[in-house]
Amino acid sequence: MVDLYCIGGISVDLLLKIPRFPEPNEKLVVKYAGHVAGGLIANTACAAARLGLETSWSGLLGSDEHARMLMKEFALFGVNTADVIVKPDSCADFTVILLHPDGERTILIAPILPSPPPLTSIVQHALQKARLGYTIPYAFDWFEEFAGLVHTGGGKVAVDLEACAPEKGADLKAILRCADIVFYSEGGLRSFISQKSYAAGAADLLSQGAEMVVLTLGKKGALLFSHNAQYSVPAFDVSVKDTTGAGDCFHAAFLYGILANWELSRCLEFASAAAALSVQKIGARQGLPILKEVEQFLLSHSIKEI
Repeated sequence: MVDLYCIGGISVDLLLKIPRFPEPNEKLVVKYAGHVAGGLIANTACAAARLGLETSWSGLLGSDEHARMLMKEFALFGVNTADVIVKPDSCADFTVILLHPDGERTILIAPILPSPPPLTSIVQHALQKARLGYTIPYAFDWFEEFAGLVHTGGGKVAVDLEACAPEKGADLKAILRCADIVFYSEGGLRSFISQKSYAAGAADLLSQGAEMVVLTLGKKGALLFSHNAQYSVPAFDVSVKDTTGAGDCFHAAFLYGILANWELSRCLEFASAAAALSVQKIGARQGLPILKEVEQFLLSHSIKEI
C-alpha cells in the first residue's frame, strides 16, 4: 500500500527576479533565475518522498523536453510515476514566477494540457490502495470519484483549496463532504469567509464534513481547526530567499505526521519547520528537507510569536 498518492498539479516554473512589480505598459529589466520543475501537487509529492513516504504521482504530461525534465525530477526524489499518462506532440504546463526582493512571489499560471487528469483503470486501482490521496479540486464530479476511490480502500483524502480554485457555494460544499483534510492559504480562505474570523470560516468548512482545516499564513505561521480542537504554530525566524513551494512542503510534512499518527500540534510544528527549511533556497524543490534535517532544525530553532 502506497503512503501518498498525488494527482495533477504539475508545471515547469520559469523564475524571474524582479526589482519591483512592473507598472502597466512598462518595460522592466529582470534577472533570469532559471527554469525548474514545479506544480503544487508535484512539489508536495517530491517533498513527501524526500521525507521518506512511499509516494506516487499520476497525471497528464506532454512529450517535450520539459516533460522529460519533470519525469527526471520525480526519479531524483524517488517518486513513483508508473501511472503517468503522456500526451504525444504536446508540451508541459508552465508558470512564470516573479521573485520579489523580500523573497515573496507572484505566480502566473499557463495551463496547456487538458484537465482534469484522467482517472484510468490503473489509477483507480492504485487509489484504492493508498493510505492517503492528495490533489486539487479540478471539478466536483472528478473529485467525488477520486475521493470515493481512496475512501473505498480505507484511505483519507486531502485537498489543496487554492485562491485560484473556482469552487464556491454548492460545489465547494460538495467537495468538503468528500474531503478529510482541507488545506487553505490565507488568501484562499479570505475569498471564502469574507469578513469572518478564521475560526468562524473554518467552522463553516468543518460543518460541511471535513475532519480538519489547515490554514497556512506565511510569515504569520499556521492554524489548524478540527471539530473539537484548535492549534496554532508561529513561523520560524529564518532568512527567506524564495517562498515558492513553501506551502507545498508544509502540506507534505503535515501529511507525514498524519500518516505517522502524531498529535495534531506536533504535525503542525513539524510542517512549519520543514517549510522554514524550504524557503532558504531559490526554487520550489531546491530546499526540500529530509526527515533528519527537520528533526535537527526543531532541536536548534525557536519559533517567533505571530
